[in-house]
Amino acid sequence: MAMEKQYVVRDTHTRIITAIGLHPVRREIFMGCEDGMIKMWEVDGGKLVQQSAEHKGWVTDFIFWSEVKLMLSSSNDGQILVWGPGGGLFDRIKMGVPIYCMAFNIDAERERHQLLCGVNCSIRIYELDDERDCGHVINSKPVFIASHHTDIVRCLVCHESKVYSAGYDQMLCVYETYESSETGEKGLKLTSSRKAHDAGISCLMLVKDSENQTWIITGSFDKTVKIWPTEGKRTHQHKLEGFLGTISGLCYVPKNKTIWVSGGTSYASLFDPKSGENVSDFIGTFQTQEEEQYTLQIMKYFPEFNQVVASTSRRHLIVWKYNTSGCITALKCKSHIETLTYTRKIPILIFSGNNEGTITKWERMQSNHFMFSKEAFMLSDAKNKKKKNHTVEDSNGSMDNNNPGKNEVKTENKFNHRNVRKPEYVSQYSFRKKSSENKMEDRHQNKTITRSVFVEELDVLVAACEDSNIYVWGFDDKAVDVFKSTEPSDITLLVKKYAILLSPQSQLLPDNQTKHDDDKSVTNRVAGFICKHILTEHFSCVTSLLVLGKQQGLQKTYLLSAGWDSRICIWDLEKGRLHDMFRNTSKLAFSQDQAELACDGIIIDMAYNPKSKEFAYASSDKMVYIRRFSLSGNEMVLLNTLQGHEGEITCIRWNDIIEKWVTGSEDGTIRIWSGSKLNECEQILAAQGTIHSMCIDSDNGAIVAGIQDTIKVYDPEEFHIVQTNIGHTDIIKSIIHIPERSQYVSGSWDETIRIWNSWRNTKKAKKSKQNGKKRDTFSSFKAEIEEGLKSRVEVDEDMTSEQTSESSAPVA
Repeated sequence: MAMEKQYVVRDTHTRIITAIGLHPVRREIFMGCEDGMIKMWEVDGGKLVQQSAEHKGWVTDFIFWSEVKLMLSSSNDGQILVWGPGGGLFDRIKMGVPIYCMAFNIDAERERHQLLCGVNCSIRIYELDDERDCGHVINSKPVFIASHHTDIVRCLVCHESKVYSAGYDQMLCVYETYESSETGEKGLKLTSSRKAHDAGISCLMLVKDSENQTWIITGSFDKTVKIWPTEGKRTHQHKLEGFLGTISGLCYVPKNKTIWVSGGTSYASLFDPKSGENVSDFIGTFQTQEEEQYTLQIMKYFPEFNQVVASTSRRHLIVWKYNTSGCITALKCKSHIETLTYTRKIPILIFSGNNEGTITKWERMQSNHFMFSKEAFMLSDAKNKKKKNHTVEDSNGSMDNNNPGKNEVKTENKFNHRNVRKPEYVSQYSFRKKSSENKMEDRHQNKTITRSVFVEELDVLVAACEDSNIYVWGFDDKAVDVFKSTEPSDITLLVKKYAILLSPQSQLLPDNQTKHDDDKSVTNRVAGFICKHILTEHFSCVTSLLVLGKQQGLQKTYLLSAGWDSRICIWDLEKGRLHDMFRNTSKLAFSQDQAELACDGIIIDMAYNPKSKEFAYASSDKMVYIRRFSLSGNEMVLLNTLQGHEGEITCIRWNDIIEKWVTGSEDGTIRIWSGSKLNECEQILAAQGTIHSMCIDSDNGAIVAGIQDTIKVYDPEEFHIVQTNIGHTDIIKSIIHIPERSQYVSGSWDETIRIWNSWRNTKKAKKSKQNGKKRDTFSSFKAEIEEGLKSRVEVDEDMTSEQTSESSAPVA
């Protein structure tokens, strides 16, 4: 959901562009120049439709009269031209003075149909005459003149019964419209006037958001923008500074609630009107744009087509259009993003892992929905801490004089086992590193974080790394205990002192206070984030993580891990130690190392099916293995395999909505497999590119796939592409769905994290409403039938009783 550049018209005119407008009926952009030339361009493609040179001076403003579908253009030649629905000149009104800006003040209930014009040192009000009784659509004789400015009035805005004006005299004036009951005069009454800037005001805009909050925004030659409240306060709410030139353009985009400001650069600066903060770094519209040889000047937003149109100093015309599938927020990073995960508890946190061994915690700020705060954690710090701890342990207990043989057995088993299974794989990430880094004998050569998952039950983050280790990060328990033990003694004393004044149901009283899980999560997030455990049993890169806990019917929380060594390890996360390992009982006769191999190739991805309590893992041998889950490595029986892909299977997911397996491969296809024991391939989707990442929409079961640098969303029922998200410039390595916010989050090798709106199944919602109406109709019909049957039964009973009484009566 972002504004994306739609097209650029470079060859527009030989003179400077001075005004921009829109004719929504003809779907044309009007462009006025300093030599009086007006050109009309198609809204969609930017094709020149027609041009006219009726004005003899600068074209200063355009305004569309929606009631009669006429376009008005003003100029400093003292004329207002009216353009008809057919595109031709409809009327010419000679006003007698140069017109610098225009605004309509129309109120049908009060029969107010006026055109306000900003001229030199005053505001003139003209009556509109759509029936042309005076010969023109505008009566050229002013009905009122407000002379409170001392220089050119450059900006006019009308809102309800108020009129706001600003000009080159640095003044911002607020008027109230009135109508005299005695004389019938319609005019303006000055309610406030203030010196708003240190130089002339070049731009004025009124902003009203979806929450009915209203601001007045002014831009000036003093290179500042000020945000004013509309309640009549004389002090500005926010002051935006740091622009390189005059504020030449202002517009508000309600779709993402941002203010666009052009001030001496080739890109617009984006601001949040509530907080006044610059959110340009968190919105992808201008993130990748390089500095050009031009500067943006006039900017207009047209809500009819959700477009922003701007002119430049090189006489270009640039059009941005709102894209519902565009990214909401783009977070810049310093390295390639490899994995993403998030926490469901409030406040929602997003964790990212990159190829430099850094885990970054992202938290959305409360001031707006664009800005995120971040905190980075290095795996190298955890490694150094682990090595120090091992050094201390080795120095204290490495030599046991009473039992020297014990130490020899430990060392021999440990190192001989690793020497047998020495990894021979080459890192797939090595080609992205500099040659100097590969030659360095650094202890952190392979530090890419390949996979991550957050465990809600334990409040820990599990990160798999290319160095064969698994890092378990969590919140500092000691800091949490200290925070909990700290009691606000002052508040406690005040509550105890004034308890008689509080209501019996007050939450301040100790007896009425309740503890919530959200409070616990907030307390944990206040504490620091530290590395608690480092799990070291794999011999090579760990690529897959799977967390199983109480939701799956287990007593504890366990972790399944797999990687390039083709081994599957079961970890007890609560204790931070190895629980068991997968062992193939059919291969025990060969050797122990071969019995630990779960497949012939490396394991790339893994998923779990809670319905049948089985897990599946994808291998580089183009197969998927499905095994029964068990806490005992000997009981992980192979149930089935999925075969059919012609390339390495990069992703596998269990779709809990449609109860089917979904796989993605390097062969450019997505396959949907039956969830029954046969596991037959039911559908093949041609993705037209390698699938590097995938997730399942937990709300509607949609398949969200990262295909090269594009996200494609497939309908789980008809398997059609229902949404396409374009914005990344490199491979998308990870995608997650946050149902609490209805968002997709993607991480890419282009060093950005992008947030998108998730797909909403509108057809399903309509069907459910229709089914609800049908149920209501059926239930009412059923109730009527039951009521009719009940009344008929009562009538039958009455008739039966009458017949019985008649038969029992004595015969005369």
